[in-house]
Amino acid sequence: MHRRATIRRSLLARPTLARVRQLALIGTGWSLIGLGALMSPLPGPFGFPVALAGGVILLRNSAGARRLFVRLKRRHPRLLGPVERIRVKLRHRRNAARAKSERAKAAATA
Repeated sequence: MHRRATIRRSLLARPTLARVRQLALIGTGWSLIGLGALMSPLPGPFGFPVALAGGVILLRNSAGARRLFVRLKRRHPRLLGPVERIRVKLRHRRNAARAKSERAKAAATA
């Protein structure tokens, strides 16, 4: 089965509220990227962090954006290497926090 067909089927199988939330987050991500681009000529570094936050929201909620990021990361590893290191560090931190809370729950119930 073709991968895109599988993705579309899985998106259609999701509950409506979750799909609406995902589309809203994708729209928010694109809006923040656009706002960051508009703010970039202003004095100060305000445009870049806003666009970066939009990119993070978009990467977390859009499969197409993730595929594009992976393709760009493979094509330009020196440019996107620092971004990938930050993503990995945050993922490890998030997983460690999740494991810690699960251990605390297990200790509290035991």
